[in-house]
Amino acid sequence: MSTKLNGNRYSPEGSRVPTDLIPAAIRYEAARAVIFERQANFVRANQCLALKRYYEHRAMEECLDPGPT
Repeated sequence: MSTKLNGNRYSPEGSRVPTDLIPAAIRYEAARAVIFERQANFVRANQCLALKRYYEHRAMEECLDPGPT
């Protein structure tokens, strides 16, 4: 596997997802949060929701980026 997806242990949380996979990552973390809530594991559910918010924020930032001019 590539280090772009795996990163390393020093990679910031949420930074390992490439831009084109952000929508899938948002859906994945939302689904994981629902599963953890049903298992009454609210700590893990909150971690998933935090990652989801991070990905949503990253997606908004990258959509607003005008790119090179």
